[in-house]
Amino acid sequence: MSYTNTELVRKHVSFDETTGGVRREYPVIFADQEWVDIPGRNLAENSVIVKAVRDYAPVFEEITTVQGILMLSNECLLRGSVTVASDSSLGIIFRENIDYSVECSGGIIRLIEGGSIPADSRVAVWYYYYSRYNEGSDYSVDYDKGMIRRLTNSDIQPGQTVLIDYDLLSASVDDDLIAGAVSEANAIIEKQIDPDGQYGADIALQTAATYLAVSILCRMAAAGGLLAGSTGYHNASAWLELGENYRRDYENLLKSFRVRSSRLSGPAHS
Repeated sequence: MSYTNTELVRKHVSFDETTGGVRREYPVIFADQEWVDIPGRNLAENSVIVKAVRDYAPVFEEITTVQGILMLSNECLLRGSVTVASDSSLGIIFRENIDYSVECSGGIIRLIEGGSIPADSRVAVWYYYYSRYNEGSDYSVDYDKGMIRRLTNSDIQPGQTVLIDYDLLSASVDDDLIAGAVSEANAIIEKQIDPDGQYGADIALQTAATYLAVSILCRMAAAGGLLAGSTGYHNASAWLELGENYRRDYENLLKSFRVRSSRLSGPAHS
């Protein structure tokens, strides 16, 4: 029986858009050629980068700055691994984000105006970098479903941990997802409270079913935020709190119905 619907649910809380944005260094272990879920759906086309550290000895380069820029020999740097000094003896160790900034994806170091590194000077640099794997030969991506798999003859070995960078597009929560929560809420109400269909037109029961569907969707939204990593923790906490509030209101509305549905009928003369 239908107690609530998608229109009623949408009136209570907005699920119009999920957060997109950049996701970095999500760890994945490929068992073989099975598909592996990537947190989030609707990946931006061609945004996936699969990488791993293959050499655990730091790379050393001596480079002269050109117009305030240092171009390293390798791209895809390991974040936080770059050290810049005045010479190979570490005479002066410069400070990241004060004396210089690092563009990890491009292997570029930029001098910060007002920092301690003189323009057009020669410096010593140590860093680690990732090796990148190739889409189409090492791995395949389903961008719509948010899934990835290792391909046969890939340079990625079974059991090897790789890191994945990707971009998520902002996306609407579709009616199918809300309809699923509505169906689940209606089924729970019908089984637990109204198996005989005697309360179907009751406005309070309709409101309770709506609150339950909203709380289910809030939990889904919270799970998505937690899977997004540290950037999604705050949103996940807010969704969980909202979901709990709706769940409490749902339970309060059902108290009277549970009493009525469990009440025994009085004795009757035969």
